[in-house]
Amino acid sequence: MAVLRSNGSIALRRLSSLWLRSGMGVVENRSVVESSQWSGEGLSCAGLNRVGRRCEGIHSDASAGGLDHYKVAVVGAGPAGLAVVSTLLDHGCTSILWIDPRFNSGRLSSYTEVPSNTKVKLFQQFVTTSPTLNRFASQALEHYNGQDPDRGCSLSLAVRMVKTLTDCIRQQDVNRVRCSENVVKELSFLDGKWHIDSGEVVDQVYLVTGSMPSKYDTQSGVEDIHLDLALKPSSLAGLVSECDTVGVVGSSHSAMLALRNLVDCKVQPKKIINFYRSPLLYAQYMDNWILYDNTGLKGEVAEWAVKEVDTGNLEDKGIVTRVCVKGLTLDEQIAHWQRCTKLIQAVGFCRNVLPKITVIGQELVDVKYDPLNGRIADGLFGYGIAFPEQTTDPYGNRELAVGLWKFMRYARATIPTHFSHLL
Repeated sequence: MAVLRSNGSIALRRLSSLWLRSGMGVVENRSVVESSQWSGEGLSCAGLNRVGRRCEGIHSDASAGGLDHYKVAVVGAGPAGLAVVSTLLDHGCTSILWIDPRFNSGRLSSYTEVPSNTKVKLFQQFVTTSPTLNRFASQALEHYNGQDPDRGCSLSLAVRMVKTLTDCIRQQDVNRVRCSENVVKELSFLDGKWHIDSGEVVDQVYLVTGSMPSKYDTQSGVEDIHLDLALKPSSLAGLVSECDTVGVVGSSHSAMLALRNLVDCKVQPKKIINFYRSPLLYAQYMDNWILYDNTGLKGEVAEWAVKEVDTGNLEDKGIVTRVCVKGLTLDEQIAHWQRCTKLIQAVGFCRNVLPKITVIGQELVDVKYDPLNGRIADGLFGYGIAFPEQTTDPYGNRELAVGLWKFMRYARATIPTHFSHLL
């Protein structure tokens, strides 16, 4: 029997391609909390902290038995982690421990060849809405000059923006933020404080540890092409041959992008099959809101899907075969997949492995959170794609909100209520 690899909730498994809305705070190819092989390749900017070194002047004290004490720890330095840190700074926090093994914009840095569904003006708004980030707007947003504010763009621009903003905070806010290039493996709550396995003690912890593509352990003998590579045309060309029959599982944004990349690939597979359960769903722009904002196709990929997939154009040309597997058991679907020599699974995202979390001696095994405010436990909160906000549209549809601007909006709406009593 096939098993879905997932460390998150069922809802997270349905986040098939929401990261493509504008990229999420996910550490590249690994979890912030599970990687132990970071090479030490880091930023060389003057004034940046390294592992285990505390910034001069930062507000740490020895009130916790001689250990470094901070008001807040933020675990993860992707876009959502950046939104959390900037919101804390905007609201007067002067004692932040920011932990990430690389400080390299998270998993977003893997998606430089992916077109964004987020409009350029929302990337700009991510920066200008925060007084902390707006100080660096001229540097962070220079790559958007000349871009249509009402169209999407390459996620490579978002990667540059997030890296620039992160570097600037590390250089300019050394008296308020200590950056530790580290991996958090364990968090323990005791005597009203959170204890990090690296020795620090904090009042609050924000987990912004990201997610990774889910996949089924099919044991079918069909070779998997990792979704990240399928979304990168320069890599995909070296992974398929003219003899291959390549299957794409799903009808989400990431599935359609992988399908388009195969169709446009320099090396054309012998056959391309798209296995899907649901028809393509498109975002619909209403008065001041968007129906299917987080689940529907948008932008460049939506335009392509309307023209090439929904019209049957690719099938008519014999380029793609679409197979509906709705109602079939997973084992029955796998039997269909075995017609392929290689398979791309676009079946959702799941949380990266979290640190071991212990509350007064009791381990939290199944980590749940409040999707309206991010609360996991006393003084412990989750943000980003691993812990997304739940929204309800005017028609009553509930969705999980993922995207740079949505992360920033959610952080600014909720974090002040978590943090205010610590000031």
